[in-house]
Amino acid sequence: MAAAEKLYQLPVVLEDLGRASVEARHELGPDLESPAMARRWVRETLAAANREAWIDTAELLVSEVVTNAALHAHTSIELWLGVYEDRVWVEVRDFNPVVPVRRDYDLEATTGRGLGLVSRLARSCGVHGLGEHGKVVWFCVAEDPTELSADELIASWDIDELLDGVTEAHDVTLVELGSLPATLWLSAQQHHDAMVREFVLYHAGHSEMPLDIASADAARSLVSTAVREALEEAHAAGKTEPALPDGHPSPLPWVPRQLDLRIAVPLDAASLFATLQDVLDAAERLAVEEKLLIRPGLPEIIAVRDWACEEVISQLAGSTPAAWPGTDQEQFEEAVHAGLAPVPPQWDASVVTEADLGVIAADDANRIIAISQPLAAALLWEPEDLVGRRVVSVIPPALREAHVAGFSRHLNTGEAHVLGVPLDLPVLRKDGSELRCRFLVERAPANDGRAVYLAWIEPLEEQPSAAGAAAPDGRAPGSS
Repeated sequence: MAAAEKLYQLPVVLEDLGRASVEARHELGPDLESPAMARRWVRETLAAANREAWIDTAELLVSEVVTNAALHAHTSIELWLGVYEDRVWVEVRDFNPVVPVRRDYDLEATTGRGLGLVSRLARSCGVHGLGEHGKVVWFCVAEDPTELSADELIASWDIDELLDGVTEAHDVTLVELGSLPATLWLSAQQHHDAMVREFVLYHAGHSEMPLDIASADAARSLVSTAVREALEEAHAAGKTEPALPDGHPSPLPWVPRQLDLRIAVPLDAASLFATLQDVLDAAERLAVEEKLLIRPGLPEIIAVRDWACEEVISQLAGSTPAAWPGTDQEQFEEAVHAGLAPVPPQWDASVVTEADLGVIAADDANRIIAISQPLAAALLWEPEDLVGRRVVSVIPPALREAHVAGFSRHLNTGEAHVLGVPLDLPVLRKDGSELRCRFLVERAPANDGRAVYLAWIEPLEEQPSAAGAAAPDGRAPGSS
């Protein structure tokens, strides 16, 4: 038995409940079968102890905790269960020092719910850090679970006092991520979390891909934790603002106007962030090949991740910090995944190309696939020049980050807050001017599970006269 195992024998958190009538121990590997094995062990143990009333809840909660350990700890897992007269106490230990991080994801998000569910259903619960020797997640189930407020549920996890545990065994240095785009990063983080989960499931049956998922998770947790703490401080100080104009239905979180993030990272963390890039790149390739149950990331989502990882790696090597360059770049107006095929030609674009009204169609790669002649003229483009470019080509720079964040969340979760809702927003013209318009966005089905998005767009202001507007080729009026 390893020294760490001898040092911390379960139970390590147990309250003074007296002597348990039944105690049981179990060990599991870092496998995807472990949650099912943990559920069966809990069910059989409680059934043998004649505590059937607690089985359903205890099964569900141990499944969530062990799933989290299997997906993110990547170490062996120890379980201890104690049966008392009025409750059952469960402790789950893994040997990864990275503690769980609260994630404030959308209602439809496919990740980030497990520990929140535990805190709602357990009578009490928490996390106990063991430093470099790992951690213990514990919960107590009783017939009369205590009703807690939202703040009490959050506090019950005791996460904040443990967040430094990941680096306490290392020499650390500060890395700066200047002008980090908070709105974009939060959606990127949600996408990356889902990507890693899907990749872990895929990797379980394809062990020929020798990638260190545990190292990737460690790097991901370092940035996620730092961002969460910075946003909480900004909220508490009243230094956040909405990401979208008043009246917009999308529930993107309030964020600081500018976020200059400083992260304490181990001096030897460069390899962790290089591994994170490798793992996410591999997952993106699999998503493009439709081998994962997730859509590929949008170019900005991938770019902000690469920028953050490369900044950590380069600053650890002695380079000067370079701030995020923003989303107002030509590459984002043109770039899509090279392997992502256009919407199949069976989709009838004539509803757009023959329309007398302003309408534009985009696919689920956020790429323009058709535009009506009246709308193209209003935006100073020729239709054939705009088709193939990404939707951000007609979105003002100030709104691009929010657009990409919202559309990425839509791809990952299916949430659709703007579909069928009239919106008044500016549209970017080719000459850089903006035209205030009224939108109505609809989703139309396409084959092979793809989707087409139609935006009916009506200008709300008089368009500049031909004499005062740029020519369709972008030249100034009268230029040659």
